[in-house]
Amino acid sequence: MKDLMRVCREFRIGRLQEVEDILGGGYINGNLKIRTTKGSFVVRIFLRKVEEARLHYAYSIVSKLAEEGVPALLPLLNTEGLSYTNYKEFVVQITPFVEASRFQWVPRQAYYSGKTLRRMHDTLIGIGNGPKSTGVYHYFQLDPATMIQELIKDGHTLPNHEGNAIDDLYRLLETSAINKSNLPKTIIHGDWNPSNQLFNENHEVCSFMDFDTLQQGERVFDVAYALYFFLIQRRNEMVTQEFLKGYGPLTQEEIEVLPFLIAKIGVHFGILVKSGEFQFERNLDQLKWVISEQGRNTVQEFCIRDS
Repeated sequence: MKDLMRVCREFRIGRLQEVEDILGGGYINGNLKIRTTKGSFVVRIFLRKVEEARLHYAYSIVSKLAEEGVPALLPLLNTEGLSYTNYKEFVVQITPFVEASRFQWVPRQAYYSGKTLRRMHDTLIGIGNGPKSTGVYHYFQLDPATMIQELIKDGHTLPNHEGNAIDDLYRLLETSAINKSNLPKTIIHGDWNPSNQLFNENHEVCSFMDFDTLQQGERVFDVAYALYFFLIQRRNEMVTQEFLKGYGPLTQEEIEVLPFLIAKIGVHFGILVKSGEFQFERNLDQLKWVISEQGRNTVQEFCIRDS
C-alpha cells in the first residue's frame, strides 16, 4: 500500500483509498484497479524488462492517435512529465479506468473493432519506426523454420503431437512464399486481440490499450492477428466477416497471404502457450484448414464480399 501511495502522489491522482480489483494482464504486464479521492485508475505493472526509449516512442504514437480522435488509452504523465515511473525492478504506468464492456463476441463489436483498426492504420501511415520491439511480429518476420529455432532458443519447447501433423503444417508454411515488399506498411498495434479493446453500449470501440508492441510493419499482420482469435480459436465466421467488413478493402497481395499469416501466428502461440484456448493440439486442425485450398478460398471470399 505504501508503494501505491507513492505512485499516486507521483502521478497526482489523489489520495489512495483502496485497491478495488486485480484486472489480470498477460505475458508482459499485470493490472490493478485502484480508487483514489480523484476517481478510479489502473496501475499497469510491467512484468518484463522494457526499454525507456520504447515507452517514449509508444507515448508519442498514442498521443498522435488521441489528437486525431482515435480512441487510444493515453497513459497519464507524472510530476517529471514522463508516462511511466521506475520502482525497484518494475516499470509502472497509470491510466484512467474506463467504464465500458469487454468483447462479448457480438458481430457488431467485431465490425467496430475492424473499423477502429483501419482508422489507426490510416492515421499512422508515414510515421517513422521506433526502437525494436519483441512480440509475435518479431517471429512473423522470420521464415517458419527460423521462427521455430528462435522460439526454442528462447526457452520454448515444441508441443507434443502424433505422427507428422505439426511437421506437415510447418512444411506447408515454408512452401508459401510471402512477398512482404508488396504489402502496405504503417504502424501496427502488434497485439490486436479482443481483450485489448473496450466497447460502449452501441458496441463501438470506446478505448483500446496495450501498446508494448507498436512498430512499423505490414498492416495485414494486425488483421491476421485478429482473425486468429475469431476464426481459429472461436471458429466464428460471422464475427470474422463483420471484422473484415469494418476494416475495409485489402489488396490482392494481402488477401493471398492472409491465411498463411493466420496459421503462422497459430504456430507461434502453439509453441509459446501450453494450455487453454491457445493449445496447439486444440487448434491444429483449424490451422491446417485455413491454409488448405478450401480454407484459403473461404478467407478470400470473406475479404472480397466484405470489401
